[in-house]
Amino acid sequence: MFKYFAEIVFITIGSIILLANNFIIFEIFPFIIPLLNVIGGLIAVVPSLFIFYKRYRINKEIEEQFIFFIKDITESVNSGMTLPTALQRSVRKDYRALSPHISKIAAQVNWGIPFRKSLKMFSMNISSVPVKRAVRTIIETYRLGGKIADTLNAVGQSLITIDKIRKERSASVHSQIVTSYLIFFVFIFILIILQTFLIPALGGQTGEGLPGGLGTGVSENAAEIYNQGFVSFIIIQGFFAGLATGKMAEGSVIAGLKHSVLLIAVGYTLFSLIVQMEIKFF
Repeated sequence: MFKYFAEIVFITIGSIILLANNFIIFEIFPFIIPLLNVIGGLIAVVPSLFIFYKRYRINKEIEEQFIFFIKDITESVNSGMTLPTALQRSVRKDYRALSPHISKIAAQVNWGIPFRKSLKMFSMNISSVPVKRAVRTIIETYRLGGKIADTLNAVGQSLITIDKIRKERSASVHSQIVTSYLIFFVFIFILIILQTFLIPALGGQTGEGLPGGLGTGVSENAAEIYNQGFVSFIIIQGFFAGLATGKMAEGSVIAGLKHSVLLIAVGYTLFSLIVQMEIKFF
């Protein structure tokens, strides 16, 4: 019930700051609206994404350590040990995020729970597809009485190959990640030029010859509409560009959330502060 309590608290606090900023504070201190929007957005999004990403990293660490665990189990089985005995021996080693799961399996076996059931419960407690698939293969081999050493060796080689492919992909797309960031900031620069130079220039031409400065009022309203639209563009572009970058780099959309947060925060801050301070480039 309280699994997502921390995320709910941070989202609530950030939302309150955003609402107060846009409905109350903007009338008193309009010049700090961009800063408070960034702070409120970061409080609402970053801690929740950090917790979510931490779970993702733990899952990835389990995948990496599961390879070493399979190697150790294979060596023990090849030396003549039974699978449960090899498991008891592996408890003494450090597998980082995987160690609590290994200790739990070993304790369950000691309490008389069947080894297959312990492995099945282990696979249900993790979300890694490769590990689930490997555990399922081990369970079936153990149940059917096949040669467990050959199965463990094949499973280990399969996991090593998958890990190697992921690392090679991450290294090969490094230049594409840099290109994605450059494209995003070029996009921000274009929006800043439009908002600070082109739109005011067009607005000034629109107001010529109109009585009572009527054209200027229309121009200010149009500039505000464009400003809100550009902010929406930045958020949408940063969010999806970050997801695509994470997918290219690590093969996971979840991994792209950190890129999305960084792009949106930096892009929105640059655009809002420069527009708020009315910095002119020409």
